[in-house]
Amino acid sequence: MTPQTPFSLLLKPAGAACNLACGYCFYLDKASICPGAPRVMPREVLERVVSTYLALPFDSFSIVFQGGEPLLAGLDFFRAAAAAVRRFRRPGTEVCLAVQTNGTLLDRQSARFFADEGWLAGVSVDGPERFHDAWRRDAAGGGSYGAAMRGIGFLREAGAQFNVLCLATPANIAFPRETYRHLRDAAGAAWQQYSYWRERVSVREWDGFLCGVLDAWIEDGDAGRVKVGNIENAVAYVRHGIATQCIFADACDGCLVVERNGDVYPCDFHVSRSTLLGNIMTADWQTLRSSPRARAFAAAKCPRHLSLIPRMRFYDRIAESL
Repeated sequence: MTPQTPFSLLLKPAGAACNLACGYCFYLDKASICPGAPRVMPREVLERVVSTYLALPFDSFSIVFQGGEPLLAGLDFFRAAAAAVRRFRRPGTEVCLAVQTNGTLLDRQSARFFADEGWLAGVSVDGPERFHDAWRRDAAGGGSYGAAMRGIGFLREAGAQFNVLCLATPANIAFPRETYRHLRDAAGAAWQQYSYWRERVSVREWDGFLCGVLDAWIEDGDAGRVKVGNIENAVAYVRHGIATQCIFADACDGCLVVERNGDVYPCDFHVSRSTLLGNIMTADWQTLRSSPRARAFAAAKCPRHLSLIPRMRFYDRIAESL
């Protein structure tokens, strides 16, 4: 790895704070990872992140705002982020901005903002209501499906770009075709991405789920009509050896996570004091990415992902279809 290798940013503007209490959330217990930090990322941290990142010698940049629930930071925060990008973006460079949300806090105003600014909104939906609400509930135990679908409705009404992120859980793992078709038809998701709950879903079950999604996508003639990130990523890897996803990369150094106080970590699945790389308010990106801790993480994590691929029929199916 060289310090000048392009990378993307995941910003946590409200940290682990969330209006839901999903049963599988891996980030809720990170609420105390930044003791004494403000509730929302201060503007000086935001400005430091954006200005120094966009000053790097890359042609394109990617900033994704995640959580917890990032919309808890408030719409004015995102307006400030958009203004900072306009101010610091160098001519001739491309900056892709996105927000990953549970969708329940979206309204017409925020949907219009994302549409007008050209941001991509990713919304978490785990399929039909009975699958989604099995795990995606609020602190009082109420389901979130209706509110998430209402949020998607606002995005569609505004003409905003959006995709749907679906997690394979014990609730939907046996129903990949129904899940895929529901997201396509009920949510209007022409762009879908799937992941799986590693602690509760086996690699064999995950493999079967992806094969089922692939079967439905082929059976319904959705090639060219519905984009499924898992299929596209697998095709790029099988056909060209291109790492469009971290599981295919030779090293896990393509992304950095920035918490609300400016602390920087190598991956949002691995945010802990032992993986803290430093703070962007007192260090630069080159120093953070070239630290011994960052290099060790980059070398160690990816082989664990790659070891899954030979065990999955999904990748064989992709190769056979080419």
